[in-house]
Amino acid sequence: MDIGILANSLPAALNIYDEINKVARGSVFVLICPLDHQPNDLLRHGARLIFRGGRWKSLRLTLAGKVVYLRKALDHPQTIARLRKLNLDLGLHKSGNIYRHATISSFRLGILNAHIGLLPKYRGRSVMEWTLLQGDAIGISVFFVDEGIDTGQELVLSQEIDISHCDSIDEAKQYLFNQDAQFYRHAIERLNVADVTYQTIDENGRRFFVMSELFRDVAEKCLAIRSPKSEIQNK
Repeated sequence: MDIGILANSLPAALNIYDEINKVARGSVFVLICPLDHQPNDLLRHGARLIFRGGRWKSLRLTLAGKVVYLRKALDHPQTIARLRKLNLDLGLHKSGNIYRHATISSFRLGILNAHIGLLPKYRGRSVMEWTLLQGDAIGISVFFVDEGIDTGQELVLSQEIDISHCDSIDEAKQYLFNQDAQFYRHAIERLNVADVTYQTIDENGRRFFVMSELFRDVAEKCLAIRSPKSEIQNK
């Protein structure tokens, strides 16, 4: 299986590259793409490669031909032609982009997203905070994207995650985001099975939007209640 990691910078994709390279059974590429409708500045990305963390690993990948710079927007005809020429089986989401049909269909299987919410109930923005506010389980869902916001119909895996050790919303979100490499690896291991089946995601979930500061403060308190420290203090 040949895989492309869609990212806006090379360092952002390194952890995913290392993890999935163990199970890919094919070539793994990092596809550096500009944010929607912004040109890709090769010199700017080159500077990131040199001065940010993981620079030697980034350099090795570049020299090995594993890094592809997409100069035009993802839905631009030149980019679509380049993606189709690569003939990749699977894309992995690590960018800030919204994918259109032409981009998604450039990958044989489609594009996976590791979403920090349990689908279908929690779609959209600030879903971890909304989950805390409603007292539900926190988790990650890996699914095939479509053109909507977390509305893809094929769920590869979904798992609850314990964040009670985190001391703040920001720490908890970063902890969940850092799980993406592991979850992509587990998803690819499933996809490597010949008779893999997907769970169909129904339409019952609502779309959430960015949480206001007022509710975010309440979500912080909800997180603190889940902490083992709060149990000790209440004894």
